[in-house]
Amino acid sequence: MKKIRSVVVFSVCFLFMVASTSALAAKPKEVSITAYGVGSQAYIFSAGIAEAVNKVAGIKTNVIPAGTDVGRVLPMRAGEVEFTIVTGATGWFVSHGTGDFSGSVWGPQPIRMAWRGGNLFVGVYTRGDSGIKTIADMKGKRAAVVPGSATCTNNVQGPLAFGGLYLDKGDFKAVQFPSHGSAAKAVTEGAVDIYQFGTTGSAPMETSASRHGIHWFDLDPKNEEGWERLWAFSPWAAKALVTRYAGKDKGHPPFHAMVYPYNIWCWANTPVDTVYEYAKAMWDGYDLYKNVHAELPGWSHETLADTSGCYYPYHDGVVKLLKEKGVWTDKHEAFQQTQLDNEKKRMALWKVAQSEAKSQKIGLDSPEWGKFWWNKLTAAGLLK
Repeated sequence: MKKIRSVVVFSVCFLFMVASTSALAAKPKEVSITAYGVGSQAYIFSAGIAEAVNKVAGIKTNVIPAGTDVGRVLPMRAGEVEFTIVTGATGWFVSHGTGDFSGSVWGPQPIRMAWRGGNLFVGVYTRGDSGIKTIADMKGKRAAVVPGSATCTNNVQGPLAFGGLYLDKGDFKAVQFPSHGSAAKAVTEGAVDIYQFGTTGSAPMETSASRHGIHWFDLDPKNEEGWERLWAFSPWAAKALVTRYAGKDKGHPPFHAMVYPYNIWCWANTPVDTVYEYAKAMWDGYDLYKNVHAELPGWSHETLADTSGCYYPYHDGVVKLLKEKGVWTDKHEAFQQTQLDNEKKRMALWKVAQSEAKSQKIGLDSPEWGKFWWNKLTAAGLLK
């Protein structure tokens, strides 16, 4: 009898040890996240969050800056890093297989939200003494574009289309710049007349502080036709009233602009435990990171559960956390299923579109293909 009891006790202890070891193994000791360059908002966000996560959960985060969207996303797809931190616009391009991700090796990708971050308010602006007051006044003027960044370029062409101005119709002149920063600097220097930027970003702050001042263009939310034209270029953007922005201290009134979230992303096949543990550590460490940057208070528990402006599913690890915290609702479940269904439809359409393009002798890595695929998404009602 004693022998049997000993076996039972040993078995129970062994199972407990195995369970404990598995639980410990489920929490990663170290993860990596790609971000925008050193000094950018995203880099500061990720560094502040990393410190908090390390304090509350003992998970070390390696923040790796990368110069392009593809450079930030590719290591995540390859499984070399667990996360990336980019805007909802970039996430939209990845999930829809457009822009820099429309090449034959990409297409619609199974990207997931590992944390729904705070909102990024983006407006278009000019120098305060330019004499340009409305979008319509941009007729024949110069707009900055960044060929290597579909987000930067479309966020300029979208608002101009809001005002009825199109590049292919010759309504304005497009001046190319190699980067987001150089395009914004060109406004201050007077080399171009309009560009887009986060409303509290350093570039418009510099324009505002210059002797020229700054003027933000208002995108009237009641102008539905204008917004439809804008969404044809920037479908990831929502309407927003901006109250915090460069130049406010000079008496400028609030204005309407675009808004979309900053997110932490991962791939669908990223281990559930890894995403769950990291998200849980962010949940528990909110009070530690919220004051690291003026925008980080927006990376809250409430924001995590906000699906507005999102066109991509949550990762299963985040779903697990939100259910555990009692904030996952029927609306969240409906949202999740809609995004998963749309993802499947995009992936199926991608194959059909490639076949059609080949029959029409459209190269799958050509600019013509990018336009062809965008139009296919539009016609199928899958642009948003």
